[in-house]
Amino acid sequence: MPNYLLEIGTEELPAGFIPEAEARLEQLMTDGLKSKNLSFKSMKTMSTPRRLTIIVNDIAAKQETTTTKVKGPPADKCFDGNGTPTQAGSGFAKKNNLSVDQLEREDIGGVTYVIANVTTEGKATPEVLTEIVPKLITQLSGERLMRWGAYETKFSRPIRWIVSLLDDKVVEFQLEKLTAGRHSMGHRILSPGSVEIKEPSEYVAKLKEKKVLVEPAARQAVIEQQVKELAQKVNGKAKQLSGSLLEEVVHITEWPRAVMGDFAKEYLDLPDTLIETIMVHHQRYFPVEKLQAESNGNKDSVLKKSLLPHFITIANNDLDDAQAEIKQGNERVLKARLADGRFFYFDDQKTKLSDHGTALSSLTFQEGLGSYMSKIERLGELANLLVKDTHLEPKHAEPLFKALTLCKLDLVTNLVRELPELQGYVGAWYAEQEGQPPEVVHAIASHYAPRSTDDSIPADTVGQLASVLDKVDNLVGLFALGKRPSGSSDPFALRRQAQGVIDVLVDGLKEIPVNLSTLIKSQVTWFENHTTLKSSKRGFDAEKITTELSEFLLQRLRGKLLDLGFGREVVEAVLSARDPFWNLPNVVVRCRATEALLKTEEGMDTARAGLRVRKILGDEEFHADFDSALLSLDAEKNLIGAYNSFDENFMKPRMKEHKTFHTEQDYALLENELSKFSKPVHAFFDGVMVNDKDEKIRNNRHALLRKLDVHYKLIADFSKLQSLIP
Repeated sequence: MPNYLLEIGTEELPAGFIPEAEARLEQLMTDGLKSKNLSFKSMKTMSTPRRLTIIVNDIAAKQETTTTKVKGPPADKCFDGNGTPTQAGSGFAKKNNLSVDQLEREDIGGVTYVIANVTTEGKATPEVLTEIVPKLITQLSGERLMRWGAYETKFSRPIRWIVSLLDDKVVEFQLEKLTAGRHSMGHRILSPGSVEIKEPSEYVAKLKEKKVLVEPAARQAVIEQQVKELAQKVNGKAKQLSGSLLEEVVHITEWPRAVMGDFAKEYLDLPDTLIETIMVHHQRYFPVEKLQAESNGNKDSVLKKSLLPHFITIANNDLDDAQAEIKQGNERVLKARLADGRFFYFDDQKTKLSDHGTALSSLTFQEGLGSYMSKIERLGELANLLVKDTHLEPKHAEPLFKALTLCKLDLVTNLVRELPELQGYVGAWYAEQEGQPPEVVHAIASHYAPRSTDDSIPADTVGQLASVLDKVDNLVGLFALGKRPSGSSDPFALRRQAQGVIDVLVDGLKEIPVNLSTLIKSQVTWFENHTTLKSSKRGFDAEKITTELSEFLLQRLRGKLLDLGFGREVVEAVLSARDPFWNLPNVVVRCRATEALLKTEEGMDTARAGLRVRKILGDEEFHADFDSALLSLDAEKNLIGAYNSFDENFMKPRMKEHKTFHTEQDYALLENELSKFSKPVHAFFDGVMVNDKDEKIRNNRHALLRKLDVHYKLIADFSKLQSLIP
């Protein structure tokens, strides 16, 4: 079967657009072919800054022939009493290109209808592709699409050529004034001009001859190898050789060549993160570090000193004659940026970090939410609540309060104004040089983390606590302003911040039971009482804000648990049992406990009993008290006896000793005790009419079951596991 090649040639595309466009191209082509009943074996997408490409392998030569049943009017409307076709019958047949004799009848819901079996002959593949592909190209969406010349088509950058080949035949179509053909373009500098593609199988090799590596994976392999080799020549190793920087340089080159540059050693007295930020975020350079990293003589210091006075840039040009000029040009640009950074770094330190408070009072956090100084005050109150609620030890509480008073002060420094990406780090550097304790310094540096999808949560406990408090304040305030994300738009990075809260609480603060619901409620109340939001046109609906934010966070928590490998039913059962934000590490423990429960026959029977209890109780509120005097049947007496034994011999002793359910071992003990209910529960349901006609008896039996349900739900809502329980 033939292969189909589509290449969309453009001016240089934004690096961030390309991966999404590749995925979108494959999805649109898949959907388009399937919608036209055109089968294929596989697809492969490729790209460079100047082209988006897809090859469809083993595509069918023509569409499948299909027969569709079309329901027409009722038969008595299409034929009269003598069987003569009426105007409705003749019209229906003509509409479907059939004769009246070819119409059939079928009984549907007690009514006989006229049926037309319409056979559609499959079109040849080239004809189908000319219908699909032009629409597909215009549907490759992105941000800030543009038009050019007199064209109406919108695309990320102007389209200059299109290759469209089905094996060795051109599948010709028009897009504005462009006609699809078989000619691609080589490297703009190294091998300019067109290149004829005879068939899809030679596409990659032909472009390589023209100095274009069209496969991103091939360019990445070249970049990684060259960067590592250059770093080894100076007895160093390259940093940032993964993640977003590598992906970006892959998508801004067609024929990459790594070039080593140097900078003056005097700049090594700057913090590594400052130098790296200038290199990575502003110049797309790979920093080079010593094989053995140092820490300025102090292992707790944030002023790392591990870089070598070199950098590696990726050029889109491998001409030997050009390398010296490329090296000098990049060195000149980096020198200017490092000089600016050095000036601001030392000039800022002429003023103590704590003396920036006045300037912070006039820096607006967000319109309607006050200044950054007001935010610091809020964080202090929130920290007070957290300390009391968690009984936080002084070794964490004291540096937490100090870090929160200092963590935003660097926002008014010249260095952060010049390089906003360094907020937090700058404050930490200045705090360390002023003699602040390491716990405070590290918390200032890490409280913004995770800053991106490539970043990790703070490594230090105080930083983790500060990160949660800061992000909760951001989320509540912006949700109160109605700034929640919509669609792909998230200008305040609230999705990332919400995921950060979940990650820190699940992965980091396992031993400190932070009650996220309490923090959210506290901040909602603060914004309601201390801002003008309540009197604004939008108003202030505390319950709505809390509900929307909780659901927003719950989506991230659900995704987190699924990523950890828990089954969807288990996740829903645990999340539904009680407020998950009371203790997020406990949620993970209960997921493990629930999975363990379902692995044994005894555990499965416990879950089955819990399921029967939950199903009959439902979710309605219930307030009747239990009265043992109303029990009359042996099955219900046996059940309350089993419950009382459980309560007296297991629950009350634990509560007296303040033993909560915290570890998997704790829940294993609970599950073992609950398993003793299973037989009495099943006997109860088999021998007792729970929903008795007598309201008092019915309510009393429900009250009895609720006593059990409370303890089942310490683990999970077993009704959510119904599909897993035989």
